[in-house]
Parts: sequence; C-alpha cells; structure tokens
Amino acid sequence: MIMEEKFDIAVIGAGPAGSMAAWSAAAAGRNVCLLERNNKPGFPVRCGEGIGIRSLTEHSDARPEWIKREITCSAMISPNGTKVNITDIDKSTVLDRERMDGDLAQDAVKAGAQLFVTSPVIEVTRIDGGEYQCRCPQRTIISKIVIIADGVESRVARDLGWSTRLASDDIESCAFTRVTSPLIDADCCIFYVGSSVAPGGYAWIFPRGIGEANVGLGILGTRCTAGKPKELLLQFINRELPGGCIGTLHCGGVPVTRYIRPLVRHGAMLVGDAARQVNCISGAGIHYSLFAGKTAGKVAADAIGAEGVNYSSLTNYEKLWKKRYGKQQERSFALKDFVTHHTDDAFLNRIAATLTKKKSRKIKYLTVFLSTFSRHPMLLFKAFKLFG
Repeated sequence: MIMEEKFDIAVIGAGPAGSMAAWSAAAAGRNVCLLERNNKPGFPVRCGEGIGIRSLTEHSDARPEWIKREITCSAMISPNGTKVNITDIDKSTVLDRERMDGDLAQDAVKAGAQLFVTSPVIEVTRIDGGEYQCRCPQRTIISKIVIIADGVESRVARDLGWSTRLASDDIESCAFTRVTSPLIDADCCIFYVGSSVAPGGYAWIFPRGIGEANVGLGILGTRCTAGKPKELLLQFINRELPGGCIGTLHCGGVPVTRYIRPLVRHGAMLVGDAARQVNCISGAGIHYSLFAGKTAGKVAADAIGAEGVNYSSLTNYEKLWKKRYGKQQERSFALKDFVTHHTDDAFLNRIAATLTKKKSRKIKYLTVFLSTFSRHPMLLFKAFKLFG
C-alpha cells in the first residue's frame, strides 16, 4: 500500500540547494520533507568540487572535514601548451562533496525535516485547494509548497508548467572522473583551453590531495556529438596524466544560461541547477545553490500562516536572488555568449604569450581579464557596457 503523508513543504532533491532549503524551512518551524532519488545524498558526485572559501562560509556552516585540499595557485594552459601561472588568487578549496552533501541533509533532519532516500518523484500535480501532490513509488506526499531542486534535467519543473528547454549553446556536455597519479600538482588547479581539448569549454584538473584529482571537461552543446566528452576526456588524461588510474566516469549537462524566469509559480519554487543558477563562464554553482536554497526555504516558511499560504509573498525569493546574484549571473552569461563567438585558438595563444612576458607574481585573474580585453576592442567595449 502506498502511504499518503502531509507536509507544509516538500523539497525535491537533496543536493546543496535542496538540503539548505529543507534545513532553512524546518529551522523556521515548518513540517518539511526532503525527497532524494538516490540511496544517499551526494552520490554520485558530478562536480569539480571547487569553491572559494569566502563563498562557502558566507552561505553555510562550513566544516574542516569538508575540505579535501586548499588551493594556493592556479594555472591556465593555452591551445599551444603555453602555461600561465596565476599565484595571487582568493583562498580556495576543493571539497568533499559527498561528505558535505550528506552533512547538509543531516542538518536538515536535525532541524526537524524528514529525509526520504530512494524516493524518486515520478509526478507532481497541483490539486484542489492549491496543494501539491508528489508521487513516489513508495509514498505520496501532499504539501502546501514544493521546492524543486532536482537538477538540470528537472522533469518536475516541466510538470508544473516551466519551459526547461536549453538551446545548444546554453549547455555544456561534461565528462568527469577521479584520477590517481604521481604527476598531479597537489596545490594548483589547472585549466586547459582549446578546440582540440574542449571545444567551446575547458578541461580541468582539481587536486583533492597528494596524487588524487578531479579531472573533467565540458564541451559547448553546439560543438558536441554523442560520446565526444568521454572520448576527449580519456585522450586528455592519457596525454596529461599518462599511466594514471582512472575511476568511474560520469557524464552530464551543466547549464550556462540565464536563470529561469519566473523562479516561482503559484506555490512551486525553483532552486539550484533546476533554476539554472550557475556562473556561465566557469560552470560553478555551489555557492549559488547554497544561497538560493537557504533563501527559498526561509521565504517559504514565512509564507505559511494560520489562514493558509500567502502565495504572493513567495516572489520575495526571486527578488532576493536577483538582488544578490542576478546581475552577476547576467554578466557571466553575456561574457560567455560574446567570448564563445569571438575568440579562437590563435587569439588564446596570443593572450598566453603576452602574459608569460609578465612576472608571475604580478599575474592575477584581473591581469588575465584586462589582457584579454585590451587585445580585443569589441570585447573591451562589451565589458564596459556590462560593468560600467
């Protein structure tokens, strides 16, 4: 017999966005459930796990055990192999996402949320009275509000009326694995660009410790064919880390587009990758997800009163997101779109050659930014319009 249970708020997906939403709403005194399709949160990891310390601590109660490796430098490798070292970087880290995601879900449980694992949501419908019915194989959940955090492939968002279609140039097809090799630089995140490495995207090596790293690449959808990310990733590993031991390989999509409008429809709210809340240049989204989840959960909790749900107040979540990160994401999208269509391997090689003539201790991300734009007047004009 399929059980039917009632909650104030149902959160779908126990990644960072979903767990933070469940914790935030439960901590505010609401009756919350957290539905996770896998048998535990944080697995499998489909993420490079990199994040700046400031972004991590600003939106979560970060713990030392989440930190796999602190990063002291970064490097960029041009298409012709020129290496540009960037030593003046903000304090950054590579996370243990499996540990972090598990802890965030347990934080939600400690705050009073009920966690249901192995509970994929098959269908969500809005029923009489404005409540939501979430149907899983083992149970049916009835809730006043639903927070959707089930990732870039979100079927739930489509069920509830959002258009989730992504244009080919608004998604990166990615392949990812973990590699053990004595050739890994344990202190430096390395990025590789070029049409033969990752067309329209980049490849990366993020160290998790001595001799271990997350290795992956993303290819812009317009330049991708079936199986190409996996093929190029294996070629990349064999070239850069020959003889390395390759772990389980995962593939998936990363949105590189504007966040979905609206973020709220009636009593349903989108957070994280399901909302396309991601930096369009780097593909990073952990800090966006932490903020969005925490904010959506609190707004949802505040909207529930003795006389029911004040659905109009749920739009405060979108206002807060737009105020905090909306312009930042818009800028990253505009830059991604322009750079994708106006740079090539020769241009990237020229920038790298220019930067290698500078003293390494003076090279910062800002130096790379300014050098890139100064060599391309149209990019510079675009930058002034975006940041002016």
